[in-house]
Amino acid sequence: MSSIRKSLPAGIVDAGFASLATFASGLVAVNVLDDVTRGIYAVYFTAFVLGQIIAYQLIYVPAEVVAVGRPVDRRLASFFSGLRPGLVAALLGTTAILAAFAFTVRLAPPATTTPLTLTALVATFLSPTQDHLRRMLHIARVPWLAATVSTVQFVVTATSLAVFLAVGVAPVWVPFGALAVANAVSLAAGGVVVVRRVPRLEREPLRFRSLARSGRWLLVQAAIPAGANFVAAGIITTLAGAVAMGHAEAARVVAQPILVLATGLTFALRPRVMEAAIDRDRPTARRTTRILVIGTTAVGLGYLALVAVPWVGNPMRLLAPAAYVVAGLVAVTIVANLLLASVFLATEELAAADRAVTLTKVSAVAAPIQLAVTATAAWTGAFARPLGLGAGSLTRLIGYDRALHRVYQDADREAVAG
Repeated sequence: MSSIRKSLPAGIVDAGFASLATFASGLVAVNVLDDVTRGIYAVYFTAFVLGQIIAYQLIYVPAEVVAVGRPVDRRLASFFSGLRPGLVAALLGTTAILAAFAFTVRLAPPATTTPLTLTALVATFLSPTQDHLRRMLHIARVPWLAATVSTVQFVVTATSLAVFLAVGVAPVWVPFGALAVANAVSLAAGGVVVVRRVPRLEREPLRFRSLARSGRWLLVQAAIPAGANFVAAGIITTLAGAVAMGHAEAARVVAQPILVLATGLTFALRPRVMEAAIDRDRPTARRTTRILVIGTTAVGLGYLALVAVPWVGNPMRLLAPAAYVVAGLVAVTIVANLLLASVFLATEELAAADRAVTLTKVSAVAAPIQLAVTATAAWTGAFARPLGLGAGSLTRLIGYDRALHRVYQDADREAVAG
């Protein structure tokens, strides 16, 4: 437990600055883009999230599981082990951006879709490897180095946004363009740190095929909800219009701090809950998960009270006024994010327990439920996005909880039989 106390602040700082980079980019997008372009940007953003998942789940998560099973002083070598196949998978992930282009090309002029496509392609290629590097630093129990990398990412993002806007770069180039530059600089900086810490003789390469064999079900289970989010964005844009999707995107940006906190806690708690799952240590897993649930719920309720409505003490009413055009949208989006945050550690726990197929089955049930709720967009408008997300997340939460119960129940039976 003492290691958790030491790693929690670094995990929160790391996820905080990394998410602040995305938050700053999104905040600029919802303010400098017009109503229609904001909705088109939202479609590309969901594709950006989907594209990152391919490299991360197919290659990088299996490499991280290998690292957790190694002695602490040898864990960081796994970053190089999975780097080459990870970059190949990251290139495959950029096809999600091409899908976004294919969908939006009939909805917006080339002056909008071309800059979004080019900048999002670069950001999508670089982002999963930068995230993997930071997660490896946590697994190697040097979390403050991960926090340093994300701090560089945020500083470069903020600087790039300011410079691009100051010199008159067309707004549509700015959000993903700043993220692309920041990911490149922070990945290079973090790579230098890792190179100095890992002797060349310890860099044992892992093959694409062996990692993908372990990661294929992890990819499918993660791609299903991310793909559902992408399809949901298309449904809302088609049924309710790009303006409604733009309002939903603005509300997503305002609600993002909930996921920032949950991601920070997950970064810090993930190694412990993975080790507990591998060892079938139910008490440790429950204590670790409780930290995430209590922390996000307490902060989430306070944040809800602060930003749910555009009262005078709410800073978000000035930073993202488009989020408050539809009354109640921010509040519903925050609640949906709380439900989403509750599945973060459970996903890692089941993956470490070798239950990727179970994760896939649960996601396969949750996705149609999410899309069915989203398909009410003709009547619910921008609310369709958080309502669908909340319904899908709740379904996953229930399914994951039942699966974890079976994991530890089976382990108890085996212990008794032994």
